[in-house]
Amino acid sequence: MNEEQQRPAEAEHSDELHNGIDENEEKLENGDGEDLPVSEVAMGSSSGSVREVSKAHDVADEPGEKPGTSPKDEPISAQSTEQSDGTSPPPSERTKSTPAQSTPETPATSIPQAPRQRTDSQSTTATRSSVRSTRSSMVFVVIALESIAASKDARKRKALQDSTQRALSAIHNASGDASQIDPEIMFEPLNLATDASTVSVVTTALDCIGKLISYSYFSSPHQPPPGQPQRAPLIDRAIDTICDCFQGEATPTEVQMQIIKSLLAAILNDKIVVHGAGLLKSVRQTYNIFLLSKSSANQQIAQGTLTQMVNTVFDRVKVRLASKVRRVDSSKNSLATVNDSPEAVHTSDGVDSPSNVPGDETPKFAEPETPADAQQPKMTLAAFETQKSFDDATITDSAPTTVSRARREPQGKHASIPSIMVHTDGEAPSEEDEEDEIYAKDAYLVFRAMCKLSTKGLRPEDAVDNKSQGMRSKLLSLHIIHTLLFNHNIVFTSAHSTIKNATSAPTQFTQAVKQYLLPVLARNASNSAVRVFEASTEIFSLMVRYLRPMLKMEIEVCFREIYFPLLEKRVAPSWQKTYIIQHLFERIGGDARALVEIYLNYDCGRGMDNICQRMIEHTSRVAGQPVPVTSAQQQAYVDKMAAQNASLNDWRDKGTLPPSLATANMGTSAATEAERVYSDYPPEYALKMASLEALVETLRSMVNWAQQGVTESASSMMLAEPDGRQSVDDQRESMDTRSGPNGTKSMDGLPSGEGSPSLADDDPDELERVKQRKTALNNAVRQFNYKPKRGVKLLISEKFIPSDDPQDIARFMLNNERINKKSLGEFLGEGDEDNIKIMHAFVDLMEFSKTRFVDALRHFLQSFRLPGEAQKIDRLMLKFAERYCMGNPAAFANADTAYVLAYSVVMLNTDQHSAQVKQRMTPEDFFKNNRGINDGQDLPEEYLRGIYDEIQSNEIVLKDEQETAANLGLATQSAAGGIVAALANVGRDFQREAYAQASDEMSNRTELLFKNLLRAQKRSASATGVTTGKSRFLTASSFKHVGPMFEVTWMSFLTAISGSAQETQNIRTIQLCMEGQKLAIRIACLFDLEDPRRAFVQSLAQSTSLYNISEMKVKNVEALKVLLGIAWTEGNLLKESWRDILTCISQLDRFQLISSGVEAGAVPDMLRASTPQGNSSGRKSMQVPRRSTQRGTSTGGFQHEMAAEAQNADMVRVVDKIFTNTANLSGEAIVHFVRALTQVSWQEIQSSGLSDSPRTYSLQKLVEISGYNMLRVRFEWTRIWEVLGQHFIDVGCHNNTHVVYFALNSLRQLSMRFMEIEELPGFKFQKDFLKPFEFILGNAQQVAVKDMVLRCLIQMIQARGDMIRSGWRTMFGVFTIAAREPYESIVSLAFDNVTQVYNERFGVVISQGAFTDLMVCLTQFSKNQKFQKKSLQAIETIRASVPKMLKTPECPLSAKHVGRSQAEGISKQLSRQTQEEQYWFPVLFAFHDVLMTGEDLEVRSRALNFLFDTLTKYGGDFPRDFWDTLWRQLLYPIFMVLKDRKAINQEAANHEELTVWLSTTLIQALRNMITLFTHFFESMEYMLDRFLDLLALCICQENDTLARIGSNCLQQLILQNVTKFSPVHWDQIVGAFVDLFARTEARELFSAATAGSGYKGEEANGHGSTENTVDPDNALRINGLADAANQTLSKVNGNGNGKPATIRSDTSSSLPLDSEPDLDHEISQGQTSKSSGLEDFSNPTAPQAPIPVTAARRRYFNQIITKCVLQLLMIETVSELFNNDAVYASIPSHLLLRLMALLKKSYHFAKRFNEDRDLRTRLFREGFMKQPPNLLKQESGSASVYVGILLRMYKDEGDERVASREATEEALIPLCADIVASYVALDEETQQRNIVTWRPVVVELLEGYATFAAPEFTKHVEIFAPLAVGLMNRDMGPELQRAVQSLWQRVCEVKLGIKREEVPVATGQLPASPKTVFGQRRGSKGRI
Repeated sequence: MNEEQQRPAEAEHSDELHNGIDENEEKLENGDGEDLPVSEVAMGSSSGSVREVSKAHDVADEPGEKPGTSPKDEPISAQSTEQSDGTSPPPSERTKSTPAQSTPETPATSIPQAPRQRTDSQSTTATRSSVRSTRSSMVFVVIALESIAASKDARKRKALQDSTQRALSAIHNASGDASQIDPEIMFEPLNLATDASTVSVVTTALDCIGKLISYSYFSSPHQPPPGQPQRAPLIDRAIDTICDCFQGEATPTEVQMQIIKSLLAAILNDKIVVHGAGLLKSVRQTYNIFLLSKSSANQQIAQGTLTQMVNTVFDRVKVRLASKVRRVDSSKNSLATVNDSPEAVHTSDGVDSPSNVPGDETPKFAEPETPADAQQPKMTLAAFETQKSFDDATITDSAPTTVSRARREPQGKHASIPSIMVHTDGEAPSEEDEEDEIYAKDAYLVFRAMCKLSTKGLRPEDAVDNKSQGMRSKLLSLHIIHTLLFNHNIVFTSAHSTIKNATSAPTQFTQAVKQYLLPVLARNASNSAVRVFEASTEIFSLMVRYLRPMLKMEIEVCFREIYFPLLEKRVAPSWQKTYIIQHLFERIGGDARALVEIYLNYDCGRGMDNICQRMIEHTSRVAGQPVPVTSAQQQAYVDKMAAQNASLNDWRDKGTLPPSLATANMGTSAATEAERVYSDYPPEYALKMASLEALVETLRSMVNWAQQGVTESASSMMLAEPDGRQSVDDQRESMDTRSGPNGTKSMDGLPSGEGSPSLADDDPDELERVKQRKTALNNAVRQFNYKPKRGVKLLISEKFIPSDDPQDIARFMLNNERINKKSLGEFLGEGDEDNIKIMHAFVDLMEFSKTRFVDALRHFLQSFRLPGEAQKIDRLMLKFAERYCMGNPAAFANADTAYVLAYSVVMLNTDQHSAQVKQRMTPEDFFKNNRGINDGQDLPEEYLRGIYDEIQSNEIVLKDEQETAANLGLATQSAAGGIVAALANVGRDFQREAYAQASDEMSNRTELLFKNLLRAQKRSASATGVTTGKSRFLTASSFKHVGPMFEVTWMSFLTAISGSAQETQNIRTIQLCMEGQKLAIRIACLFDLEDPRRAFVQSLAQSTSLYNISEMKVKNVEALKVLLGIAWTEGNLLKESWRDILTCISQLDRFQLISSGVEAGAVPDMLRASTPQGNSSGRKSMQVPRRSTQRGTSTGGFQHEMAAEAQNADMVRVVDKIFTNTANLSGEAIVHFVRALTQVSWQEIQSSGLSDSPRTYSLQKLVEISGYNMLRVRFEWTRIWEVLGQHFIDVGCHNNTHVVYFALNSLRQLSMRFMEIEELPGFKFQKDFLKPFEFILGNAQQVAVKDMVLRCLIQMIQARGDMIRSGWRTMFGVFTIAAREPYESIVSLAFDNVTQVYNERFGVVISQGAFTDLMVCLTQFSKNQKFQKKSLQAIETIRASVPKMLKTPECPLSAKHVGRSQAEGISKQLSRQTQEEQYWFPVLFAFHDVLMTGEDLEVRSRALNFLFDTLTKYGGDFPRDFWDTLWRQLLYPIFMVLKDRKAINQEAANHEELTVWLSTTLIQALRNMITLFTHFFESMEYMLDRFLDLLALCICQENDTLARIGSNCLQQLILQNVTKFSPVHWDQIVGAFVDLFARTEARELFSAATAGSGYKGEEANGHGSTENTVDPDNALRINGLADAANQTLSKVNGNGNGKPATIRSDTSSSLPLDSEPDLDHEISQGQTSKSSGLEDFSNPTAPQAPIPVTAARRRYFNQIITKCVLQLLMIETVSELFNNDAVYASIPSHLLLRLMALLKKSYHFAKRFNEDRDLRTRLFREGFMKQPPNLLKQESGSASVYVGILLRMYKDEGDERVASREATEEALIPLCADIVASYVALDEETQQRNIVTWRPVVVELLEGYATFAAPEFTKHVEIFAPLAVGLMNRDMGPELQRAVQSLWQRVCEVKLGIKREEVPVATGQLPASPKTVFGQRRGSKGRI
């Protein structure tokens, strides 16, 4: 475009710049212009030329005109503020309307002030510089006036000539004293000269005016003549004169230059400061010159001048702020109140003030106020256009031009700082605050003007032309905004930087200007012009950097609506994405505080977007994309970046002047500028590299921030970072060092402590909980999107939805944006009852009142995606129709109409816009489909056609789907068919158009969000005035936030960095990736993040390519160097990642060996071994999957350069330093290191197999580091040895003997070194480090290895025997294992060494607490069945150890023990055990162990004898507690086998061994127990109940032998101690019988016939009531022998043939009682069934065959039978015991009667069973026995014993018996009568066996009764006489006959008085024991 063509456009733009405020602006100022476009609001739309503006100015200068009313007095983009009536208030009223308010803490007298003269200005100011006298040289004025007077213009214009002469005369008369000259006279000729046609005259006049302004001449007071109206201030008219000289682009260049100079002089004058309209006019005219001038030089100068002007305005505000800070400081010393603002004092940045305000308070930013989260609408960018956050109705750009005069400051500390005082006509509480307001308004007006200019829209032709005025205007305004934010951020951030609104309320500056600042982003942030986009992005960067505390919500909108969508859009140009990442994300990521605070406020904020996470994820996604690029292109990119970094005039980072925007420098078209940038390399590569650098920069800043929390103990080896470790105070630098031009690079130049919250705010734990809660919500929503029903349950369970009420669920679904619309539609459309309720509640939450049907349907279908199933659609449309008709009852006839129409519209939408539909529906078809739907009537055709047209042109589609399609570049163009459409599309760039459309949509959407946000903030501020949690900004102070930040983003970092490292060969990129991985590992280490640390280290280890050395390249060596560096710097924090590093070191050693000439096959590759790792921890691997590299070639050739690098001395030195430096690792770190090294060592050994030259590199290093760490404390070494010892065990058990020998030799050397260190008593480190020898010996397969283990120990004993302390225990453990070996050489070698130690070092062994281990060792030798000779020697050694122990001085039991005379130099090991437990118990347990588990009968017999001999010989001194221990752990466990029912039932495998053990060991042990109890009765009498329980256990066995042994031992126990028993003992004995009778009572007989399979063995066996005894597992607990003993006990000898040895029910009993069978259904030999005692129950013809019995039921029956037999045994035992005279005489009568009650109960039980014939018959039929059972023996036996003992008691004349005779009589007589009566009732024919059985009992009771004394006999004769008569009617034998005869004789004697011959009885003689029905048992008298 040439100059002629360009002129109209320039004139038009100039008109827009100069025109005043039109009607739209007036509406906006009055709050009525919300909906006006921003472009119209900013600049107005009226037209007019520059000349017309000048003419308007001339009119305004006439007398009587109001000042400031001319359109030219308004700035280019400012708005004027009118009163409510549309008129502008006069200047005085404007000043009074906003009086400055003094803060309470700033008294008026705080700064001394001197009186000064008023000027003609409305407000005056004084600056800190001394005021020069206006009496200065007037020579330049005289010269100028003379030059004007001599010009042609003066001669042509008389007015000019006259005024010039008057001025010269005045100067002459005043003798050069300017104070004597009227300024009006001086100004008049200069003003007229500016209208001259001669350029030189105009320039001369302008130059003079500028100089006079500089000398403050025009600010002198001037009073108008009386009667004349007040004119505008002279300074205002002077500036107008200067500005009027510019007549557009036709203005001469010289004049333009002079205008710029004069205006600059006026603005920069620091003595008389110009405010108000004069300032804005100057700025505006300079801006116009920049735009309209044809001179590039003038354009550039105008740009620089304008920048300098606005900087000056803001610099003055900064100075005022510094003064205000000092006033506040001084007021704090005298006032106790706080500031008006809740924020603390804010220090200045770049201002001459201290960086910190005195006091301990942490300053805070003024924060915006927003409503509660529930009421706050979704924010968009458009909100900032028309909705004001600050009412600036009183701040107009037509305010009068005012000046402020400087005065001298009183001398003092701050004399150089200005103090400004304001004089007004009204009362002013604080002049300083009023003048502060004036400066703030200047800044506000200038900034507002720039913002409005930048938001002006561009014409299409301007948007692609960089030289156009619209483009240059936008760029200049954007750059000025950027400059102000960069260099004067303190004005925006300080809490003291306030400005008053229309209600005189102070508002923080940023809050005031944000309504203009944010539309700048909304309009320009997505602009397709390169320079506009760059400038707007830089502005946003500064907002994030400085203003984020005040614009928290707004910043989130920008990220969410602009920058993230740009990165997601495929159609967005690459240069935009690159710029966002390189200049925005990288800058944010490079500022640690900004990054952390973004994470705290957004990622950890409820309801906020995860800004930090999304930034990193977007950057990672771009960085991870592969880009094909050549080396030349890579180099071109490097050169380009180097050139950019070398630039010294980078306005982005250094805050320098913006680039020149002159037309000469704007030659490139905006459309091709980006293409030129990427002409040398692909734009995708630049984007990728920028992303990679941004990620690494982010990691750097995170590390720097995390360094705050690093202590010296955290990483003792860490190399210092370049910045060092800074404290929290160092991190929070003051503004003075951050935001200056030479300050440090920081994103936030926040002042020290500015915006810092209290400690409670920055609580990492609380914030992490909030973050976890937010993450849980996202996971729950994600679960809903995948499985809706499951997701709803999760949301309810996590309390995100308050309850399962449909209203709550529906409200959540409607308000949560993360809910997938498709999943929601499917969920709402389900037919379940709950889903339908939720759907109804969901629709009821929508409001359709007064809404068009199609609009309501659109709104409805925007909430979810309509499902495809017809039934679901039907349900949804039904509910929609109902809801719509409820809100619009007059819309249709009924809801059916709405339902059908809604369904029809959905079908129409699908028909018109689906690609699968070939033939579209016509309007007529649509009409036809909807006929008669309105209650039989048709809807109007116009209405239906409107719906049709709307749906056809505007598809109903989800906005989310539209945005996704647009981001992916899938948006289709609406194409009309035919050639016309094809021709119309020729040359169109659809991608560019699509992006432009998307950009506009983003801008509009963002503006709407901003508008809603500002409205919400304003409403909240007016309602509550409280800042909510959502807008409360948290300032970071804790380093702990970095850990959670990295934990949620580390996968993104790993993917991008590791992927880039693998695909590139560029060394610079590789180094960058390596640095990134190093930084990531650093963070993961600092915060102990296991998964990230493991993943990054493994990725780095894989990058070394040591697993395939043939493919190693330079980048792999670089990775190896970095990995080794990490091992050096992060050693204390690597933990399990050490394994990957040490694996690489091992592979490096292999590479070095191969490169030095060793065959590759001789050095196996440990990574290729497939053998499972022996000591793998089993942890989940985070290993990055390896590439599918052919490992077969890894043993081939390699590059010699790589080999040289691997063998480099530096590389070797670093590896050595890693190992030597392990001595400096922490206690925890060294354990991790050793564990990792052992794992690598095991891999090496496994890979070696059975090679003669196995790889032992890591094993050697283990020995080396053990030496390096030998001086560590014992606590650390214990933990180390837990790992190291286990590894030596594993290696020692390897199949390769070469490895084993090396391990054993290494272990021996280490052990010898450890033994050199003295071990104190109570420690056991020697025991631990010798433990591997024990395990190796136990697991080794080769005899040679076992022999070497033993010889190693022998050598240690010989060389270091005096230093061995706790090690003795392990050594004896080794010898114990050797004692089990089947090799004679091993056993002999071990026994000889044990014997040698026993003989030579017995005292040392005792003193070190190893006596128990010695006994265990000898015990094991005693149990060696293969070498009996050694076994016998060992058992004899154990026996001999008792006297040897008692003679050894080291033993406390020794009578000779007098201290430590023989072990003076040996410290004694501490023990908590008693002396008996330390010394007696090991010996006794040794005998017990051999007794229980020994295989050899002779050894076992000796052990049994030695055990009880020792107890008998030495037990007298044992305390009671020790006897308890012996009982629990030694004596009672001998008989624990009796509890093994299976073994005793001979169902076990080795019955023969059990039989031998029972017949020898157990019987003898039981006898010895009785003997022991008798011998130590006084010491053991309290154990009587235990012995009784033990005997009861034996008696209740099913084995008849054990039962009889128990019974005999019970009798023997009672008989041998009968005279020693007290009544308490007798009570225990009787209690034992009570228990025995109860356990042997066969109660199951009455249920056996119907019990079926309900039998439970434990209950039936009668063992349920035994006392709780010690488990044999616990008794056998020394040195692991418990298992062996327990195994033996559990496999005691069983019966191989399976035949039961218990009491059998088939033929005879195993317990013969007087040749009687065990049960009372005995059938004599050769007797038929008819002659048996059960013939009454048999069938007269033939017995019924028994029912087949299962094995389980047979066992059940056998157990019942066993109980019956045992009951008989107990009756027999009672009979034999209590018929013994000594026993009878000792037991108390009441206990004897209690015992008799047991017999009585047994009698009645048997009798009841015998009388139940049906039961016995059923038992017989069910196979209980081969004959019908009965309990005749039990019945008669119990009765016989009962009668006999009671008769003896009755006849006993002893005192105790006599006293109990009555009770005896009561117990005796009824049972005797019952017995006789039952006998009389017996049938002689069928019950002959019963008669024979009962006859002796009847005889005994009759004889006994006959001997009663006369009174007692007479008392009961009425009972027995009838019974005797009954007996006489039977066939009586001779004995019964004699008994009856005796009875009748006694009756005759007592009743009839007939005397018989009496046989005298000796006095005092006890009655003889009655004859019992039981036969005499062998051994029942006096022996067992």
